[in-house]
Amino acid sequence: MKRILKIYSPYIFGILMGVPIIFGLIYGYGPETFDAGEVIGYSSMIVAMALIFVAVKNHRDKVNKGSISFGEAMRIGLSLSGIGGLAWGLYNFIFVTWIMPDFNEQYLAHQEGLEIGTSAFQEKFDALMNSSESFMYTPLGGTILMFVTVFLIGTVISIISGLVLKS
Repeated sequence: MKRILKIYSPYIFGILMGVPIIFGLIYGYGPETFDAGEVIGYSSMIVAMALIFVAVKNHRDKVNKGSISFGEAMRIGLSLSGIGGLAWGLYNFIFVTWIMPDFNEQYLAHQEGLEIGTSAFQEKFDALMNSSESFMYTPLGGTILMFVTVFLIGTVISIISGLVLKS
């Protein structure tokens, strides 16, 4: 299993960190790129987590001589899901801490069609930051949320891979 993790972890890490960074370097960071950024982000998650199927199949065919148990497939899949979650969480933390520290404000304004600095915006933003969901908008809260998002996608793909590829 260690061999598979060593092979596929850099690809997963690279896709989840590299694709959004390259997108941002080419198109910039700002409200005009938020919609495309969501597509890039979720597509990166799905492509990276799809490598779980490839990793499990590779392990089954090349290491286990054509057989793999559901449990072993899940161990591989969940390990890669955790690595993917860490990569996406790290990217999110770097993004909201150093690349775009005012992301929450800009994203809220973009989603609500408000202009930053207006009383309507400030009212909505204050309400959001004072709600029970405000932890999600901190760098740590966002990092945890992004980890869980990728981990859950990876878990679903791990279950599917285990069921399809088990012998």
